[in-house]
Amino acid sequence: MKWKLASTLSITSVIALSGLASQVSAAEATETTTVIEDVEEITEAAEQGDVSKEQLIDRIKEMFPDKFAEGSDEDFHMEFYSHYPEEENTEFYNIYYSKDSMNANFEFTSEDLELSHFSFHSQENSDALYPPEVSKEEAREIAVEFINELGYGSDYELNESAADRYYYGTNRPLTEPVEYSFTFNRLENDIPVTDKSIYLSVYGNGEISQFSSSNPHESAQYESTNNILDKNTLLNKLKDELNIELQYIVLPDYTTGNSSKAYLTYREVPTVDGISAKDGKYYINGEYADEITDSGQQVKMLTGSSKEAAPITKEEARQLVEGIMEPTVDGKTLHIEQVYERVYPDGTEVFDVNYMYMDDNGGFGSAVSVSKNTGELLDFYGEAGTNGSEQAETEISKEDALEKAVEYIQEYAYVNMEEYAYPVTSNDMYRSYNDNYSFNFPRVKNGIIVEGDSIRVRVSNSDGSLLSLSKDRSNITEWPAADQAVNEADALESIKDKIDLELYYINENSDSMKEESQTLQYKLSYLRADSDNPLFFNAVTGEWETYAPYIESPDGTNQDIHVNHQWAEDELNFLINNNIISVEDLNNFDGDAVVTKGEALEILIKSITHVYEDPYFEEQPDSPFTNIEKSHPLYPVIIQAVEMGILDTESSTFDVDEPIKTEELSAWYIHTLGLEYVAQQHDTFQYDFEGADDISDEYRGYVALANSFGLLEYNDGNYFNAQDEVTYAQLATENIKLVKLISSEKFEVYY
Repeated sequence: MKWKLASTLSITSVIALSGLASQVSAAEATETTTVIEDVEEITEAAEQGDVSKEQLIDRIKEMFPDKFAEGSDEDFHMEFYSHYPEEENTEFYNIYYSKDSMNANFEFTSEDLELSHFSFHSQENSDALYPPEVSKEEAREIAVEFINELGYGSDYELNESAADRYYYGTNRPLTEPVEYSFTFNRLENDIPVTDKSIYLSVYGNGEISQFSSSNPHESAQYESTNNILDKNTLLNKLKDELNIELQYIVLPDYTTGNSSKAYLTYREVPTVDGISAKDGKYYINGEYADEITDSGQQVKMLTGSSKEAAPITKEEARQLVEGIMEPTVDGKTLHIEQVYERVYPDGTEVFDVNYMYMDDNGGFGSAVSVSKNTGELLDFYGEAGTNGSEQAETEISKEDALEKAVEYIQEYAYVNMEEYAYPVTSNDMYRSYNDNYSFNFPRVKNGIIVEGDSIRVRVSNSDGSLLSLSKDRSNITEWPAADQAVNEADALESIKDKIDLELYYINENSDSMKEESQTLQYKLSYLRADSDNPLFFNAVTGEWETYAPYIESPDGTNQDIHVNHQWAEDELNFLINNNIISVEDLNNFDGDAVVTKGEALEILIKSITHVYEDPYFEEQPDSPFTNIEKSHPLYPVIIQAVEMGILDTESSTFDVDEPIKTEELSAWYIHTLGLEYVAQQHDTFQYDFEGADDISDEYRGYVALANSFGLLEYNDGNYFNAQDEVTYAQLATENIKLVKLISSEKFEVYY
């Protein structure tokens, strides 16, 4: 925890005894020195561009006069570079701003200094936290105005239908700013262009937080809009020719990451990604076809490996990784930093081998997960550090790359490989922006493809070396039988009802972008407008269900999740929608119900920081409480609370089911602020409210401090009810006040 005290508090003399402010100042000074040294190196290497630093600063101040007008030359640091193979003839100018607790990054292209990327962050962001100062509608107006100021207004249109949802495997704390996201589509002949969009975000205080746009290609030709085929005609034709078959979907528990259940669904075979707006041909598996052929996708299974699984030690895991990685990359030497042992949520025991490529100027690295019981790779990423990574003069074919991928599975992911099939669809075989090959080998169970279980292999296009490998295999024992599925004809009709098309310009020859003076050809095509639908058809129940818990941007008006309350309705809904409060039955949720200690602790920790259920790089510590084992659902929360100093371990047990009282919650709040030492000086405090005699001795100082900060205040009758049991509504509103306090300019706490 880092914290800063910038002004006096109500109990000034006692706080002054702690001397904590000077400690923070010294720490901050040390951090600043390190950053400046790095900046000087970047600046020296950056003065070679055609555009000067002064020109970029002037451009920034022109675009953001209110925010950066007072910035000096020393506050800006410049770097000149070109990147991305397909844009090798485009110059990019990167300059970043850093002053006090605020920083921003800018990227401009060409001598016209067209803004392509921008991001802004300030540690003093309390005005952007919940409750937001601007609504989503007001933020939309700000976004549109900014786009118009950049001169994009006539070429771009706000995509009102863009999904403003994002998935969380964890909570979104109250300490993170409210942020509204918007997408603007590039238009040509009033038709959106697929790879020319602008993404923009606005903080809850109305400030632009992020901006990103694709760099327009110098030369592009767009297909004529004459003789476009009718959308409804093509849509009906697609529905008439559609084929489906059964498929499994494995959905994880998004709290723990553990694969929890297998569902039976129907999928299209083959999947039609789009239809040409000119000739009506179907776009299937990366190619155009005149018709949809039934059973066009044959499943070919991998052959089992002769290599036998065997348990390995930490040292053997280290040696395995050393054998895969290059000893040196770009002058940097491989170092195996540490090998940790941990357990996946599904019980799989693994070794995490952490590696770094280092030289005197720093380095880079990652981690490799190796199964302790089988010795196979479960998760490997070595993009820049694998054997055979030297650039070859010739490029290998897709067929050769696929053969290499299978060899890597036989060598490193051999256990149960006979349960997996060769890539089936175009989505299982593709080339990334740098042209390396990516393959997805889906698992097959009971003759049915399993979505969510697969082996993913990435192979270098230059020499076939292994770049990455990851393997998923759920330990699910109950799989719905095919004969449990609803009638295929009924399912097909339900699926047809969800299908829709939308007209786009699409770039079908992106590989040619690397060729100098190549003109991009944009073709008109109807794309699937339902491809991002977060629903799947449950073949057993015949109902549509969501793939995962999802939430909308936190504007407090989520219509998907809503509970009622007389005076804390907005606060409760915001915390529920951001996965801070967990509710199993929304229809029967009572905001005035008493909160248990376990629930209150979880809600508090999730209000101020992210809760990660499975520590990645560290072995799980023993629980400080005899009644809380590592398997307990609140174990991660309790461990974080102890490590953050919020929960003490003087008692051998922690009663998660006991109601939380106001006085104990006060203590948690003061521990959160890091002022427990001050609270211990309670003999010097004056209690100017009724009910002080009801406060337990161990909590007297905590209650006084919390009360002085405006937290858990006494009622209108000047009476503080120390023994009252806290409700969900009270906890929600008080947590919001706590976060506003610790994020303010006067008093800041960083977790």
